[in-house]
Amino acid sequence: MGRCTNNDLVSGVGINKVDKHTRVAFAALTDVDRCTKVNAKNYIEYNADAAVFNQYEVPADMFNCLAEGCRNTGTLMLRGAAGSAVSAKFPVGYDATEFFLGLATYYINVPAGKYTVKTTMSDITNPAQTNADVYVQTVEPSIGGAFPIIVDFSKEPNTVIGSGWSGITAGAIISVEIQADDASVVADFGVSSFYFYDTLEDFEVNDLVLISCINGIEGDLTGDPTDATCFGGGLDPSSLAIEKTVAGGKVTPNYHKLNPAEMKGDKTSGWTLQPDTRKVQTITINGVEYGYIQVPDMQIEECAFVSAQIENSCNITDSMLSRVSVPTLVTLNERQFQVLDGTVTDIHDAGKILFHKSLVGQNILVTYPKKAVVEQYIGTDEAVEGKRVRMFYTVCQTDGVKITYVFNNVLITSFPMTINAEETVFSFTISIQRDRNNRFYERYRVVE
Repeated sequence: MGRCTNNDLVSGVGINKVDKHTRVAFAALTDVDRCTKVNAKNYIEYNADAAVFNQYEVPADMFNCLAEGCRNTGTLMLRGAAGSAVSAKFPVGYDATEFFLGLATYYINVPAGKYTVKTTMSDITNPAQTNADVYVQTVEPSIGGAFPIIVDFSKEPNTVIGSGWSGITAGAIISVEIQADDASVVADFGVSSFYFYDTLEDFEVNDLVLISCINGIEGDLTGDPTDATCFGGGLDPSSLAIEKTVAGGKVTPNYHKLNPAEMKGDKTSGWTLQPDTRKVQTITINGVEYGYIQVPDMQIEECAFVSAQIENSCNITDSMLSRVSVPTLVTLNERQFQVLDGTVTDIHDAGKILFHKSLVGQNILVTYPKKAVVEQYIGTDEAVEGKRVRMFYTVCQTDGVKITYVFNNVLITSFPMTINAEETVFSFTISIQRDRNNRFYERYRVVE
């Protein structure tokens, strides 16, 4: 009688270990920072045989890539005879000085074909648009439906009516006219979802961040069991959660876009600390002799980060000089220095550092905030709103089959900011959230 056992193992697959070629991709997405939005239902007049607002005719968002969906509004349908031009005017109740040199976007709804689209801008105090700027575009949609329009106000308008659009704080009027080049096309066109922006940089909202030299992608799906009165227990669906830690040795330079508490600021000028050695010269101001050095590229507004040290002193402690923070001229001793900002004294004094006259001829090591062209980023909890992240990575089974994971709604709960003397490891802790379709992730089995 044979034994009732089987020592043969069923064939299976494993997962290859990560290597230096493994990469994790994050798509850092931010809502476009618009100045204001105008709903097409709020028109003030139209030039057409009929105008009907359809709140359900919402164009797909072609300027955002956020997972939670579209923020556009319904469409105002304008109807007229074949070959005719139709138009409508809309009020923009927002400070127009914010977007006077910026951009506007909206959508037209037309059949496939060739069209002339005129966008006319005037002050809100001039609804007749007798003083206005006119921007003309020719568009050729290959398929019917919503088509995006972008108007760049930083460029010269095609036509200036009267004295033109001046851009006032009270707001503006925008008028859109659509006409088909083919005179046989019946005018049944729509306009929708007007947005205004102060700069093209507002559209820099989609960044791909890559992490390589991966140490590991750790974390599992977890859930809590529940008791049941009948028919046994189960898993509580609301308890399902996925948390992961992704750690790698290299990241792309834009990895700061994953920081949930960081947003771009408005400043384009800033500073960086600059050490320099200068020889103290002599100067006489109001009959008083001083030693001085001139630092013309000092960021005067930043008053905290200035130090001065006598370079050739053998006593390190005594070589440090102390700053006297007063705006007017004072009498200094041998251990003091003063920075002039040009507000009380002559404007050309800005950046002068004064010393006691006994230091004339000495070399001074000065560290000061040097002016620089910068991109400003701000750490604030306000940055969290409207920021979303998607994640993608691929693992390879031992049978050669690749498994791709796409997580459409990821929250960065821990952002790496530690630096030390060892090789830096960029470690991100993430929480996988349900997307708009109530899914945690998508998994693709790639067979090549």
